[in-house]
Amino acid sequence: WYRYQSVVLYDDEGAPLRHVGRLLDTNEAAQRESQFRRKAERDSLTGLYNRAAALDRIETALRAEMRPCTLIVVDVDDFKLVNDTYGHLEGDVVLKELAVFLTQVMRKEDIVARIGGDEFLIFAPGLVAGPATDRVLEHLARGPFAAQRATDGAGRRGSHAAPSISIGAACCVTPPMPFEELFAVADSSLYQAKEAGKARYHLTVIG
Repeated sequence: WYRYQSVVLYDDEGAPLRHVGRLLDTNEAAQRESQFRRKAERDSLTGLYNRAAALDRIETALRAEMRPCTLIVVDVDDFKLVNDTYGHLEGDVVLKELAVFLTQVMRKEDIVARIGGDEFLIFAPGLVAGPATDRVLEHLARGPFAAQRATDGAGRRGSHAAPSISIGAACCVTPPMPFEELFAVADSSLYQAKEAGKARYHLTVIG
């Protein structure tokens, strides 16, 4: 990035005499500004969007989005037990691994955020209820620790926490739609997944 500054010099009679300018290298300052902005928008533990940045982007998208879209709430099952059993450092590892897993499963255009504690939020424009969405939600609900849980086996405690994941999703077929309404449906879906036994997903379609 560069910035050009210039002035016009005039003679004693006020007529333009010559033009003097200079080119300033502002690339380092622009990079610092970009880094500060990114830091302000990101969750310090996982590197995902934080709550404020995610909600701002999702609300903007929902006002303009004409395609069906899906909002997904992700929650770690019994996360307090993870912290109590393995310690908070291990709890942080769980959250970071889950963040990596979510970004790998979802597309680059999707908004993936940590909105507090062990709760994550995903906004997927163009994702409509159907077999493809079911596959995505099933994959998410398996979580990043399914293989470890299978290896540890029943009645054994592994050296690392391997909690299950519950998913609540709301698909808006005909946007635009206020974020608060869509989130309330997704959050209710999460509650239903938890009530049904956890480690699963529940999808609600809004016509």
